[in-house]
Amino acid sequence: MFHNILVAVDGSRHASAAINYATDLAKRYDATICLIHAFPHVSDLLGTPYYEDLVAARSMIGQQLLDAARQQVGDSVRVETKLLEGPPIQAILRTAEQGNYDLIVMGSRGYSQITGMLLGSVSNAVAQQAQCPVLVVHEPSLKETH
Repeated sequence: MFHNILVAVDGSRHASAAINYATDLAKRYDATICLIHAFPHVSDLLGTPYYEDLVAARSMIGQQLLDAARQQVGDSVRVETKLLEGPPIQAILRTAEQGNYDLIVMGSRGYSQITGMLLGSVSNAVAQQAQCPVLVVHEPSLKETH
């Protein structure tokens, strides 16, 4: 049923729960997981070196998020990673369509650009616009984990 699963990663607890669901599905269906992180476009109006420094910093943080997600998945399934610059909604939708993914898995809420502020707009937009099924995962409550 699922051969290629795209998982959106942003470092939030909801995204971590989504990684767990995607890993379980990948094991059951012998599927490949692609972990994707998109960071907002950096304006080149900043000029060099500020532009280059900001892109480098965002790339480094994005790669750290992907590395942590890859570690969370473990070695039990095949994993690929994609780090993209651009609006997350468009990056996820474009990657899903161009990569012929069977399923998108993402947290119900993630981190916005403002630290600590949670938004569900990305998962909502992806669920409405994707050409493949989307599994939106909520963070488990304390009752469910104990």
